Amino acid sequence: MVCARYVIVSVCDMTRVFALRTFLWIFVCVDSISGQESRCCTKVTGSCRYACEKLSLASAASDSEYREQRLLDVHNFCSHLLVSFWQCINQTLDEISKGEGWSGRACCGLPQSERCQQACITASGRKDLAHSCRQSDELAFFTCLDKQQMGDECCATAKSDDCKVACRTIFRSELAPNRNAKTALLHACSEGSPRTLSCVNNFTRSAPVPNPVKFLHCCDQATNAECHDTCRRILQESSTDQEIIDSLQEGGCGPPLLHEKIWQCFLQGGETAQSVESSLIDRMGMDSAKLHCCSNARTANCRKLCLKTFSNEWTESWEEFSVQCLSQFSEDSLLHCIDEVEEPCELGCDGLSYCTNFNNRPTELFRSCSVQADDAARNDVALWTSKGVLTLPGLQIPIRNISHCSPLTWKAVACTLQIKPCHRTSHTNRICRQDCFNLLSQCMDWTRMPADTSAASICSRLSPDNPNTPCVSLEPYLEPSDQPYSPPSDQVTQPCKGDPCNIGQVCAVNRYCQPLRSCQPYSCSDGCKLGEVSQHIVPVGSYVRIPISSGNRGCLKICQCLAGGSRDLDNHLKIENCQPMPCFPLEDCWIGSNRQEHGSSFYIECNFCSCYAGEMTCTKKQCDMGLRDVAFTSLPCNCPPHHVPVCGRNGRTYPSACLAKCSGLNDSDFEFGSCEEKDPCTGNPCDEGEACIPAKRVCLSLLHSPCPQHQCVNVRDACNTQESNPVCDTDGHQHPNTCYLVRYGKTLAYHGPCLSGCRRTGVVCGIDGNTYSSECAAVARNVLVDYPGPCLAVGLIDTQAKQQCSSPVICPPLASPGCLGVTPPGACCPVCAGAIRVLYSQKQVDRALYALKSTQAIRALTLQAVLRALDRHVTVAECTVRGHLTVELDILVLVVPVRPAPSLLQLQACVSEAEKLSNLVRLASPKLVSELSVGTLTAARVVHNVVVSGGKALWPTPSLALTPALFLLLRCWS
Repeated sequence: MVCARYVIVSVCDMTRVFALRTFLWIFVCVDSISGQESRCCTKVTGSCRYACEKLSLASAASDSEYREQRLLDVHNFCSHLLVSFWQCINQTLDEISKGEGWSGRACCGLPQSERCQQACITASGRKDLAHSCRQSDELAFFTCLDKQQMGDECCATAKSDDCKVACRTIFRSELAPNRNAKTALLHACSEGSPRTLSCVNNFTRSAPVPNPVKFLHCCDQATNAECHDTCRRILQESSTDQEIIDSLQEGGCGPPLLHEKIWQCFLQGGETAQSVESSLIDRMGMDSAKLHCCSNARTANCRKLCLKTFSNEWTESWEEFSVQCLSQFSEDSLLHCIDEVEEPCELGCDGLSYCTNFNNRPTELFRSCSVQADDAARNDVALWTSKGVLTLPGLQIPIRNISHCSPLTWKAVACTLQIKPCHRTSHTNRICRQDCFNLLSQCMDWTRMPADTSAASICSRLSPDNPNTPCVSLEPYLEPSDQPYSPPSDQVTQPCKGDPCNIGQVCAVNRYCQPLRSCQPYSCSDGCKLGEVSQHIVPVGSYVRIPISSGNRGCLKICQCLAGGSRDLDNHLKIENCQPMPCFPLEDCWIGSNRQEHGSSFYIECNFCSCYAGEMTCTKKQCDMGLRDVAFTSLPCNCPPHHVPVCGRNGRTYPSACLAKCSGLNDSDFEFGSCEEKDPCTGNPCDEGEACIPAKRVCLSLLHSPCPQHQCVNVRDACNTQESNPVCDTDGHQHPNTCYLVRYGKTLAYHGPCLSGCRRTGVVCGIDGNTYSSECAAVARNVLVDYPGPCLAVGLIDTQAKQQCSSPVICPPLASPGCLGVTPPGACCPVCAGAIRVLYSQKQVDRALYALKSTQAIRALTLQAVLRALDRHVTVAECTVRGHLTVELDILVLVVPVRPAPSLLQLQACVSEAEKLSNLVRLASPKLVSELSVGTLTAARVVHNVVVSGGKALWPTPSLALTPALFLLLRCWS
């Protein structure tokens, strides 16, 4: 069978390579023996089986000479008396022969998926691949198919057989055509088939490289004589980018990888320091998402190397950074942060053929559950068995024959290292100390170890020292999952898993695409990459926070991803409009003589607090001192539970004036009545030629002008020239934007597309204390319905999830009696949901508004913007985010089932997604802190518990997948 190799899927032209704009997508090739082939080969043994396994169906399907040679070998080693074997082989060859004339057969060796490769082998056209091959997973394969299709079009115009053969030769190779192939095409086609020649030239045209000899010094970085000689020769002979790249690869230099010094030299391209400083790379960094990780470095040297590597000195410092920092266990926090960008923890694992004990775990977290990781684990075990050495970063451990010493445990170790299960409360993937100690004590080869070495000393480098530190136990993966089978309607799905969209696009889950309906479960939209080599993409309209690498810690700039913005050479949108924020020192907080570290969370009595850059933020919970206090109401400031709502100038409805004042508002900052019943268009605040449309929101800052609650719609210009932002009218009809809504004389029901799966009529009370015209109107604002009908009461606050209001409030039935859930603070009814409470930094919000000074920026710093940004990180389609700003001055984030009658598995998935969000906030994941709307979140805690109801508790005993133990963030006031 064929060993793992590298396939370069996309390398941009050489001119852009020299301009530091190379994009490499490296995939590990799949086994060349397909399932059908293996089935035939298992019918025989010995030399016959060896000859059979040498036959690659992918190669046999595309190369008749190869097929004849390999079949001859099989004939020589396999007796004609093996009837069932030859019947299987003949049946396979018959399948292959059906589409022998299809040019796409030349690409059948490229698919990563065995299913896709098998489909290619038996296909007679591209249409036969629709159900087995997904373009986003098979970029190299579909690029090859496009090339072959172009070859069909070009070569079909050839008038002679010689021209047709020369034409097909051009398209058959994965590399660009060399000079000999071009010369042969010119001689064969120039006279009789000029259209063929023109078509091929248009397809293979390469960009000229001005003065390629200036790169001759790069040849001195070659690691072998063949590459060195090829490099010097080709730079003096070739003049186009593709010729140089292909010749170097064929001449012993290998694929253009960033860690190879010869390619690093070409990437630097001889640019002057001045030109680099003014480049996009200098403004954005190579990966600005990972720049946020540099503050996690424990040593000053690693922080310095991190900043250099992910700003604009990738090629110069990557190797040093990798060896001195990423390979050191002492820099675990730094490595963990970078992993959160490259391989974030996501729910679910299935489809593995080797690490089968990791399958069927839909509510557990993994960083790398993939076929490639599965194969890597298989190869690791084979390598450990043959070499007798366990190789880890900076460490080699001689081991006994693991085929006899705890083989299942070693398999679990390999799978754990590759599949990378995440601990549910910390996202760490370090193996527990006891597992490490037990394994090495039994299986280490002590005869090859220094006398002063012990299992304990080695495990101290591989596992956490503190027994209370979270770690990943091997025990659950020593046997298959006990998760019961669920029917399709009760399962959880992740439509965006595997990045089905094109490069440079953001995948968004369509949570209201119900089963058996003809709708797309996800949508793709343009986004902006956070740096030249960054894998993290933010959607259009986002504001992003980028560390200023040349400054001190706490220096950021805020930039935008604009829909109509400029694009790079690969036609991807670029981050623009950068504005520096006022720098802030990352100071600790002091409570009397006690110091709390920057970035920490803690409690002061019953209030949850965080320290961020010297700012201490706390909830405003009324603590029960355990005495008989008749004045204790459970509400902040011991406010009475009176329901006389007022609307604050931040757009938030408070149940009473007392609670508004307790939140820090003055008498002039609120007016009586809920915010939802106010008409922001009274008095027509818009200019001539504009129409006023309500656009309710809750702002996170009180220090600026009143939170805008309306939108001015331009009715002078054509509606089709205005930005697409769908809205839904009261008749249930969707409009592309508010301009069309006004033009057709319709009344706004809510912003966003018209929703399904919710009621369009009948007022409801939301958990935020507002009465909404319908359930759909509440959902569109990311608000969960508390109960049907208008809001009538304010609920008492308790840590227990139970009904908090009496008659006339009637709570709806729970989705599942005895589930995990919460009663939102100030609301009446408990709900089944994963629940976290989040703190945010008021000073960070104010600094951002000061730097941006625009209404658009205010919209990015609203409660709705926070909830929608968090919702993008929920990958399970059956769950969605709801929430509100509580009377205790934090943000309640709920991850609730989309369906009104969810399965137990779907409820468990929502709980796990909430805990994942809590970890992202608590660990300051770059995927969150890079975005302005959620970058201000400073701490989080999990608050769901078993809902108290009349029914029997159906929720399972908390386990590794279910225990509510994470921290999400709250907004707080001291």
